[in-house]
Amino acid sequence: MIATACLFSVLASTGVQAQAPDAPPTMTWTVPPFAPAFITDGDALTGYAADTQNWFAALMPGYHHSVLQVPLARLLAEMKNGEGDLRCSTTLIPTPERQEYIVFAKTILLHLPISAIVRARDTELFDPYLDGEGHLVLSQMLADSDLTTAVRIGRAYGTLVDNYLDVNRESPQVMEVADDTKFLRMLSLNRIDWTLFFPSEAEFYRRDQTPDLEIKAIPIAGNTTLLEATIGCADTPAGQKAIAEINAIIEQYPSMPWTEFYAEWLSPPDREWFNAAKSQYINSDQFEARLEYRPAAIRTNTQE
Repeated sequence: MIATACLFSVLASTGVQAQAPDAPPTMTWTVPPFAPAFITDGDALTGYAADTQNWFAALMPGYHHSVLQVPLARLLAEMKNGEGDLRCSTTLIPTPERQEYIVFAKTILLHLPISAIVRARDTELFDPYLDGEGHLVLSQMLADSDLTTAVRIGRAYGTLVDNYLDVNRESPQVMEVADDTKFLRMLSLNRIDWTLFFPSEAEFYRRDQTPDLEIKAIPIAGNTTLLEATIGCADTPAGQKAIAEINAIIEQYPSMPWTEFYAEWLSPPDREWFNAAKSQYINSDQFEARLEYRPAAIRTNTQE
């Protein structure tokens, strides 16, 4: 895995710290708990978003960089309320509502979408529910009482997926669980047949908990377009200035080298597809097709 030196000191509180008049402004990178984007172990902060954050911070020496670990809901509330002059986050998805109080950089992160995660040895069980593109027709699979799944209570999986789940939440084959960090173990123990994760999440839990389990990520029909995320800062004069500097850095590196950090958290087949999709994104003028998740004939996770 690609590693970078941590540039940040973790703040213990949100208190304002005294700063000398001639000191550089402090850019506070707010970090929500979301592995493997951010992985915390004591004061150590790793993960692909942390590495991406460090990469950009290293090219912004005019700021003092610090980290504040906060839940996403609190982060958004504080940005909306104007708390802190220069508060930024690395993994935000721009939405019309967020754009009212957050200024966003150009796209930095590309993510494979929420997918169905299954045991590789049992992929033939899902063949009846694949369309011509190899995408899973979720409504049909959810109706199969012989295929059990677990989903996390309160998690938003996206409008399309959530609509299908809402219709089937009372079905006996759908278990709602408070903690989805154990879903790969449940899959390994044959307690469920499939679950829902971002492919990078599934690979993180596989490496951490069930390294001998071979899994396959199956894209969901109608939910195959790549997600785009980026750095967002509170919409203040300082935030607008910081985003302008970040956009200038992005323009200097059209090959998006920082996306290698994300690719390292994918299985080899997914990584191969991601790199092809990234090339398509970078050279969008040469392609007419949308960036969609198209599985290889065989997609298993076997690399640590």
